[in-house]
Amino acid sequence: MVRVAIACLACVAAIAISPAAQDRATQQKKPSAPAGQAQPAPPQFGFDYALDGEGKIRQVLVSRDSQQIQALDSCRGQDIPRENGLGELAREDFNFDGYPDLVMRASFDPGTRNSTYCIWLYDPKAQRFVLSEELSKLTNPQADPNTKTVISRKNGICMGHCFDEISYTWSEGHLKPMREESESEDTALPPTEDCRYVHSLKQEKNGRLVETMRQRVDPGGILCEPHWF
Repeated sequence: MVRVAIACLACVAAIAISPAAQDRATQQKKPSAPAGQAQPAPPQFGFDYALDGEGKIRQVLVSRDSQQIQALDSCRGQDIPRENGLGELAREDFNFDGYPDLVMRASFDPGTRNSTYCIWLYDPKAQRFVLSEELSKLTNPQADPNTKTVISRKNGICMGHCFDEISYTWSEGHLKPMREESESEDTALPPTEDCRYVHSLKQEKNGRLVETMRQRVDPGGILCEPHWF
C-alpha cells in the first residue's frame, strides 16, 4: 500500500496524493466494459483535512472539479492526531471492482507495529466514498489483486514470534474468512523451553474455519520433535 506523508498548516489543509499512488490506482484492473464501449476512467478527486482546534483530523473533505462533494468522518468516533504517520492517505482497490478506494491510517502501536485504517469504498454508481466498517476493523490490511483476497495480519508481543493472519474473500458484499494462520506462545511452559510456540492453520469448511494443522515450533519456526501437546 502506498503511504503519503501530509503536512497541514491550517484548519483546512490541502492533501496531495503522490503520482506513484495515483499510478498504482489507475493501473489496477478495471471492470470490463460491454463490447464496443470504452471503459470510463475512474474520476479524479482532491482531498483536504478539516482539523479541530488542536490540529487533529476531524474529517477528510473530498472534492471534484474544485467543488467539495463529501465530508468523511473518522471511523474511530474521535479526531485523529497527526503523529506516527496517522492520517496518511492512500488510494487502493480493496474490493477489486477496478475503482481505487480511500484509505487513511487511524491508529498505530509502536510496540507491535500494528496499524488500523479507515477505509472508504468507492461507489461508482453514486460516485461517493462509503465507509466499510468491516475493513476498518482489520489490523494491517493488505489487498491482493492477484488472488482477490484481503489479508489482515496482527502482530503479537511474544519476542516478535506471535502473529495471527487471516485471509478474506468478498461474498455478497461482505468479507468471508477463508484461511487463518497463527503462532502463539504456550505460557504454561517456562520461558527457557524452546518449543513453547504453537503454530496452527485453519481453513474454511462449510462456512466456518476448521483447524487443519497444529504443531509446536521453536523461536525460528522449526518444527519440534517430538511434536507433543
